[in-house]
Amino acid sequence: MLTLLEQQQRLLEILRGHAADAGSAESNPDRAGLESDPWLGSVIRSPGLRILRQTASWWQRFQIESTCRYTSRLMKRQGCFEGYLDAHFAAHPAPPAIEELAVEFLASLEEDENPLLRAVAQFELFCMKSAQAPSRATTVLWDRNPEAVLLALERFQPLPDPEPGVRYLLRLKPAEPVSCLRESTREE
Repeated sequence: MLTLLEQQQRLLEILRGHAADAGSAESNPDRAGLESDPWLGSVIRSPGLRILRQTASWWQRFQIESTCRYTSRLMKRQGCFEGYLDAHFAAHPAPPAIEELAVEFLASLEEDENPLLRAVAQFELFCMKSAQAPSRATTVLWDRNPEAVLLALERFQPLPDPEPGVRYLLRLKPAEPVSCLRESTREE
């Protein structure tokens, strides 16, 4: 018989979709608690579980779209929004506080191979962190004019093309105006 804490932990695993696909009790000792608890077994077999998971997923996506609007708009244009979120939430369960969800999502893109996506996410992450508490100064590298990118995303217009041989250094400091420096990367 499971303790109340064990039962609650298993329920959370079920809701996140981890325990229901965990295999048999022999191959996964954590599954033994699920099989020995009739109530948890009924939860796993419940048709409402799928609807509950879909609803939770919808709310997570809604939170990301409304909080990280430039990043999510860019990802949708590039056709990677849904796939990235599916992979992200499979590897990183949603944090307990919804406020942390957007920060974790944006931070997960800091090393992304797409330079534009990485820059937009870094910009939004800085803005989010500085709104919550003073953060340190940051420089975000762009392969095209950041103002033109953000305006295009805001207005649902075509994105500007990358500018070969040029980079933009967007300097962000808490409580100071944003500065942007355009510099050549070509050697003369």
